[in-house]
Amino acid sequence: MNDSLTFCKAIEALAANIWPAEITAYLDNWQLRATRGVTKRANSVLAIGEYPQLANWLPHIEQFYADNSLPAIFHISDASPPGLDALLDSHGYALGTPSLVMIANSQDAAAAAAQKLVKRDVAALTAEWVTEADEEWLDAFLRLESYHEELKESYKGICERISDAKGFVKIRKGKHIIAVGTAVVQGEWAGFLNVVVSEAERGQGLGSYLMQALTAWSREHGAARQYLQVVASNTAAVSLYEKLGYQTKYGYHYRIKYDLRPLATS
Repeated sequence: MNDSLTFCKAIEALAANIWPAEITAYLDNWQLRATRGVTKRANSVLAIGEYPQLANWLPHIEQFYADNSLPAIFHISDASPPGLDALLDSHGYALGTPSLVMIANSQDAAAAAAQKLVKRDVAALTAEWVTEADEEWLDAFLRLESYHEELKESYKGICERISDAKGFVKIRKGKHIIAVGTAVVQGEWAGFLNVVVSEAERGQGLGSYLMQALTAWSREHGAARQYLQVVASNTAAVSLYEKLGYQTKYGYHYRIKYDLRPLATS
């Protein structure tokens, strides 16, 4: 197995652990994840490694998602078996959300963030950490993402199920929370997610301040390296991460089929 494939499989496994689904079933090495339809990551097949040995694995998977009243979604990366993407395309699965996995050395990222903040006025900003996603953090996250309140319990459940060392940061400007993020440390790696800043406050160094806070907390908890997943079309975020020393290691995307009736068989 080549080094890049080994690395991809390792990061994909780490990333799956920091966003645990409400329901997880296994088909050999593949994870079938379902969480009331909240986020594709928590409601998709993590297709890592060889194809399942079950001859009719595709109808079996589609039945799982049909039983959970969800579309069938596959998470496709370099760690997925050859030909899977083309096979799903031939079965009517639409392409969805091309994304990037970016990594950085924590020390270098911290230095880069500090350098970017030298000329920024961040005196009014403070970073407050909590070990669980409390009501205030969840409310701020939903507000900053413009998500509906009805999603709160699902996000709360996902955050509660994270079993590794985790921290949830609230970036305040005065009394107001204007950015949030989550860091999860697994061995030498820290994974960052739920990274969002107030649209009204963008362009003032807030992104660098938030990333500096996430990096500092992760280093305190033993992480020497860090990674994140970002939608490829979010060019502003990708540019910020690149300026902080992040490098794109590989990409992934989803394959989605909404109408399962023709294929959902027992």
